[in-house]
Amino acid sequence: MKERIRIHFQGVKKKFDPESKNLFKNSSWVTLANGLGTLYAFLKMIVITRVLGAELFGTYTLAVAFILTTQEFFRLNISMGLIRFGALYNKEGRKDKIVSVIKFSLLLSTFSAVVSILFLAGFTLLSYETFIKAPGLSAYVIAFAFANALTFLDAIAKASLKLFYKFRLNSIIQMIMDTLEAIIVILTLWIYGADLEAFFTAAITARILNSMVCNFSAYREIMADLKPHLAARTSLIRDQYREFFKYIFGNSLSSTLKVFMNQGDVLLLGHFSTTSEVGFYSTAKKLAYSVLTLTDPLANSIFPQLSHLIAAKDYTKIMVMLKKVSRIMLLPALLILAGSIVVRNQLITGLFGSEFLPAASPFIILLAGALQGALFFWALPLIQSMGLIKKRFLVYLSAILIGATLSVLLIPTFQASGAAIGLLSANLYITFRFVSAGVRTLNQGRNSVKETDDLSSLNPKAR
Repeated sequence: MKERIRIHFQGVKKKFDPESKNLFKNSSWVTLANGLGTLYAFLKMIVITRVLGAELFGTYTLAVAFILTTQEFFRLNISMGLIRFGALYNKEGRKDKIVSVIKFSLLLSTFSAVVSILFLAGFTLLSYETFIKAPGLSAYVIAFAFANALTFLDAIAKASLKLFYKFRLNSIIQMIMDTLEAIIVILTLWIYGADLEAFFTAAITARILNSMVCNFSAYREIMADLKPHLAARTSLIRDQYREFFKYIFGNSLSSTLKVFMNQGDVLLLGHFSTTSEVGFYSTAKKLAYSVLTLTDPLANSIFPQLSHLIAAKDYTKIMVMLKKVSRIMLLPALLILAGSIVVRNQLITGLFGSEFLPAASPFIILLAGALQGALFFWALPLIQSMGLIKKRFLVYLSAILIGATLSVLLIPTFQASGAAIGLLSANLYITFRFVSAGVRTLNQGRNSVKETDDLSSLNPKAR
């Protein structure tokens, strides 16, 4: 029996190519952290929805969606530029340039964070009631904007760890942050009950503490690797400034559109429906998208890996890896969807109470979107690592138009389910366009390398 088990596991191992093995190895700690984070998220969501109810939870969701969408216009997505250019410098053995690009990224992130706080504070004071119908929360919105702006810096710290494949520490930091947030939020709800101002205060405090833990731990870890080069100036990469800005601004526009799509559905639903429907929709969305816990670690791990492979022009390895990981995930995705359709009503009422039964229908629609995203988790990192900035921007822009149009047409009749159909349609369109563009570019790169090798073999002196 033991021999059969050993042979079975050896057969499973042979199905993985070396790059797939590296991917799953790098993502193992991230999987653990995300698993704990999902457990806390479930616990918090159950407590929040049962204590606040659909109306107050919907109001909080609308306020946060307004903040995230507004600040995203100023988030330059600098962390992706740090990983992409840092991978190139690491391949060259230029750790001094890595220090330079980290400093430059921190400088840009700090500037964009400050500008975003000032803009949102002014906008809130002048036009608060246009977007948030609950009175008396303007100060909390501004304070939340400050706390959320700190995540601009957190992203640089986490990207620095990923650049050096320090996924273990990154995951430990995330687990500490998730634990702190869960304790603060649940204790606040237990003590103050359905008090939205107290809940906002808890959320703001948790974000600030999390940022402090994240940045201190991350830079303490990478200091040993980069200490001899800490004196490196940002001017060291001055020749790459233009290319760096082109990359991050292109990705920033695309990321802004992505956040606008994922938060804009909430804003549209809040405008065309009620805050209770927003509460139902948000609950369904959080539950459905929790399935991404399975693939978020892989998505986080695969971007630096793809960046290194593309820098080395190992296009064939990339193709083999992507095909295998998607095939492995197909059957589990289908089983999760089928099982959820059968028990959707019992699942929603059992977790959140009978008040949230209307969340069952949008939950299945959103789950279908989350599962297709999990199946092709590598599509966005592939596009980013290839630097297909214009393609990403145009695809997101088209997807927003598709999703928004369908949502506006369907929300008056189908309420939260109408918004879910709009989001699902937009995500399906994005996945199709990204996968087709990524695979086409990989094939072009592989053919180009093959032609170069053929020419070299015909002309030995050129080697």
